[in-house]
Amino acid sequence: MEHIHFIGIGGIGMSGIAQILLSKGYAVSGSDLKKSHITERLEQQGADIFYSHKASNIENADTVVISSAISEKNPELMEARAKKLNIMQRAQMLSFLMQNQIGIAISGTHGKTTTTSMIAYVMHACKMDPTTIIGGELGAISSNASSGKGNYLVAEADESDASFLHLSPKYAIITNIDSDVNLNTEPYLSSKHNYNLLMKTVSNVFLNFTNKVDKDGSVILCTDSEYVRKILPSVTRRYLTYGINHDADLRAVDIKLKNFSSTSRIYCKHEFLGELKLKVPGRHNIQNALACIAMCLEIGLDFESVSCALSSFCGLKRRFEVLGTANGITIVDDYAHNPSKLRAAMHAAKTGNAKRVIAVFQPHRYSRTEFLLHELSEAFFEADKLAVMDIYSAGEKINPKISGKDLAILIKEKSPNVDVTYLPKHEEVINWLNQETENGDLVITLGAGDVCDISGYFYSELSVASLIDTAHVILPSPIE
Repeated sequence: MEHIHFIGIGGIGMSGIAQILLSKGYAVSGSDLKKSHITERLEQQGADIFYSHKASNIENADTVVISSAISEKNPELMEARAKKLNIMQRAQMLSFLMQNQIGIAISGTHGKTTTTSMIAYVMHACKMDPTTIIGGELGAISSNASSGKGNYLVAEADESDASFLHLSPKYAIITNIDSDVNLNTEPYLSSKHNYNLLMKTVSNVFLNFTNKVDKDGSVILCTDSEYVRKILPSVTRRYLTYGINHDADLRAVDIKLKNFSSTSRIYCKHEFLGELKLKVPGRHNIQNALACIAMCLEIGLDFESVSCALSSFCGLKRRFEVLGTANGITIVDDYAHNPSKLRAAMHAAKTGNAKRVIAVFQPHRYSRTEFLLHELSEAFFEADKLAVMDIYSAGEKINPKISGKDLAILIKEKSPNVDVTYLPKHEEVINWLNQETENGDLVITLGAGDVCDISGYFYSELSVASLIDTAHVILPSPIE
C-alpha cells in the first residue's frame, strides 16, 4: 500500500485511522460531502480531501477504505471495483495497524468511547505514549487520534456492523451487550424484526470477538450487563470481570454521586485497592473507569498511578460535555442516542443538583427509532421537561411509519410526570428554551445528529445576554 483513499474520510472512525497512516508516511486522500474541522485538520496534516464523491477521486489510489455506511452505488467504490483495487473495511485497516503494536480493543454497545479515552489518558499520564484511535475527541491529545512511539495501540472496536471480527487484539474489553446495532447490516439485518433472535445474534457476534483475542492475552468483561453474563461460560480466553451491581473480580462499592462527580471504594478479588475519585458524572462512568483500571492492571500499571490519573480525567467532546453556565442555566451536550445511554445521561444530569432538568432529544435513524421505540420511550422519566425533535435520518430513507411525534406521544404515556413537547425543528426548540428555562435549570441536548448545534447556539445566546443588555445586541438568526 502506498496511496490510501478513504470514502467518507470525515467520519470519526475513518479520520482517526487516516491520521495514523499520515503520521506513518502514507499518502492519504479521501472524500466527504462537507468540510468540517476534522477534514480541515487532515488537510493540514497532508491529506488530499475531495468534497464530493466522484470516480476521479481515486485516480492515484491503490487501496480504498470503506465502512458499512458506504453504498455499493458510491461512484468511487464502483470505480475501485472496476479497477480491481485493494478494497478494505475500516476494521481491516485497523487490524493492519495493530500488527506492529500490542492491540487493546474496546467494544460494547455503549461506553466504549469514554473507556477508550480513559485508558489512553491514563497511559499518556504514565508516559507509555500509546497510539490511540477514539470515536470522539479527547482534550488530552486535542484530537480523536494520536500516533505514539510506545508498545500499545488503543482503539475502539465497532460492533454495530460486526466489523470488529476483523480484529485479533491481544487485549479486549466488552463494556456491555445490547440491541442497538446497525439493523441495516448483516449479520443483524435478517433478525431485526425479532428482538430475541437479534439478541442471540448480537451475543454470538460478541462471543466470537472475545475468542479472536490472542491466546496469550485476556478479555475484560462487565458483569453488570445481562448478556455479557450469559456468554461468560463460553468465553475461551482468560478473562477478568468488573461491575458495580453484580459479583465481579473488580468492584466499586460505597458509591457517592454529587455535583457531576463521584467517589467510590475499589476492590479486586476482595482486596481493597483504594479510593477512586472522578470528575465525570454518573454510575456509568464508574463502570467505564473500572474497565480502564482492569485493563491497566492487566498491562502492569499499579492502582495508585491509574486512580491518580483518572482523578483528573474531565471527559471528552459530546460525552456529557458541560458547555458552561450562563444566566444561571447550565448547558450540557451529550451524544446519547440509545436507551441505555439516554438513561445514563439523564441520571447523570440529576446528580448536578439543578432545580429542573430540561432535555432536548433528537432521535437518530428511522430503523433504530422504530425498533427501539418502546425502550426509548422509557428513558426520560428523570426529566422535568422534554422536547422531542424529528428523526435525524443519518442517510436513511424517510420512513412514514415512524416519527418523532410518535415517540413524544409514547413518552408522555410512559412518563406522565414529564412535560413532553414535540418540536421538530431547531428554531422551534431554541424559541421553546428561551420561553421555558429559568435560573437554576440544567438543559441537556441528546442525540448523535446535529442537535448539538442547539446547545451551542443557546449557550452563546445566554452568554451574550448575561454580559450585555440584550436590547443593544443583535443576535444572529437561529440556526435552520
